[in-house]
Amino acid sequence: MSDRSSDNPKRHWERPETEDIATAAQFAAFIADDRLLRLFAYWQGKRNGRPMPARSDIDPTEIPWALPQIFLVDYTPESGFRYRLSGTELSSIYGHSNLKGMTLEDILGPEGAAVVTGRWLPLVEQKQVLCMKGVVYLPTDRTAIGERLMLPLADVADGPVTGLLGMTICEWHKGEVAEELKLSRVKTLSVSMIP
Repeated sequence: MSDRSSDNPKRHWERPETEDIATAAQFAAFIADDRLLRLFAYWQGKRNGRPMPARSDIDPTEIPWALPQIFLVDYTPESGFRYRLSGTELSSIYGHSNLKGMTLEDILGPEGAAVVTGRWLPLVEQKQVLCMKGVVYLPTDRTAIGERLMLPLADVADGPVTGLLGMTICEWHKGEVAEELKLSRVKTLSVSMIP
């Protein structure tokens, strides 16, 4: 694979264009896929006056339409990110029937885990929601173009983030992909800005 930027989708995946958004309406307007909008609405409905819902508030049986593409990840400062639940589409991308109990390093190796951890930690540390468009999985022999939504969870009402709820919708492309499709754009919003 060439290192020229136009031929290297990994560059877009590792260094997306990131921008903070000021309002929940702007964040929702950035989300293109209806399933991601439904998941955002579900997460908002589970907040019950808190900045973020707890992991125990998320019931996968209430969102059967999302199951193939969703994931729940637990977070602790000591052990980092560990999958609690992964949809069949996500698990199959990494050659597993289930990612439950696996860490990012188990799945991606040290280098890939470092990139993803660097992208996910701000959601934990700054209590943010995130929507990403463009290259959504670390490229291999094909390119995943799509959209990802990630939403923080906290076991204590205004406590630290203890997990993430995410969903990824994508299409796989073999061969050359238009440069504008590869561009990874990320929008984030503080949970404190969500009414």
